[in-house]
Amino acid sequence: MASKLFRQYGLWSRYADADLYPSEDLVYTVGVCDYTTDWFFAQVTRKIDVGNEDNDDDTYVGTTWQIRFEDQNIDVSGTYTLRVAIASATLAELQVRVNDPDATVPLYSSGLIGRDNAVARHGIRGLHSLHSISIDGSLLIEGVNTIFLTQPRNDDEFRSFMYDYLRFEGPPN
Repeated sequence: MASKLFRQYGLWSRYADADLYPSEDLVYTVGVCDYTTDWFFAQVTRKIDVGNEDNDDDTYVGTTWQIRFEDQNIDVSGTYTLRVAIASATLAELQVRVNDPDATVPLYSSGLIGRDNAVARHGIRGLHSLHSISIDGSLLIEGVNTIFLTQPRNDDEFRSFMYDYLRFEGPPN
């Protein structure tokens, strides 16, 4: 059944449903979470209730996912690399922050990317892209670190990414 989830119509609305992420965005802890049950492959906007009685006003907000990992051996003078392979993007933007979700300027921003509309057509892929983000070791701490993946564009429910894979690489030896 899980292998057919990408064919379910309404993926953009299921994200905030009770069975997925009703009030909080995705938080994935490496070594604790199970990617088969705790990871959602599509980062979409979240529809919010603006208190309108007739609920005709569709208001969407961007989403920020967290990937938490623990490392006790940080090379503060090294450069780490986060590789984000995107299987689809629709008028979206990828912003990456490390250990500071409120940083005014993200460590990385893709700018506006994608027009393949795979989420709306409940496809499994669109135009593939790879983003390699350099992360200075001084931004990491010994202990728990968090990478924040934000898709801030929120004009409608179809502003989205579908992830292929994420990989975090340490500095070369």
